[in-house]
Amino acid sequence: MNMQIIQLKKFGNVLVSRPAGLEAFNAIRPQLNPEISVQIDFDQVLTVTPSWLDEFLTQLTNYNGGKVELLPTKNASVLVTLPVLAEARKDLVAATVLRALERMRG
Repeated sequence: MNMQIIQLKKFGNVLVSRPAGLEAFNAIRPQLNPEISVQIDFDQVLTVTPSWLDEFLTQLTNYNGGKVELLPTKNASVLVTLPVLAEARKDLVAATVLRALERMRG
């Protein structure tokens, strides 16, 4: 099975605000196949806010039916943001986030 990888650094290394998250998703959507799973790579991202990540992941999981995997990261900003998202939501986004947190905790 093929895997698509989204390098978030291509949207900048400081990812803030819901409108920017939507803009990032809209920019990458034409390159995505909704039938294929997507991996999100946080490498070289300095900061990501819950609002940006929530908007981006919501659009992405709705687009491809939740076939989204967050690659492990040591990024403190990401690690603080993920539990906030998981707590705030009870849907495919939360499920994606919780799977990633389990893997990162090892």
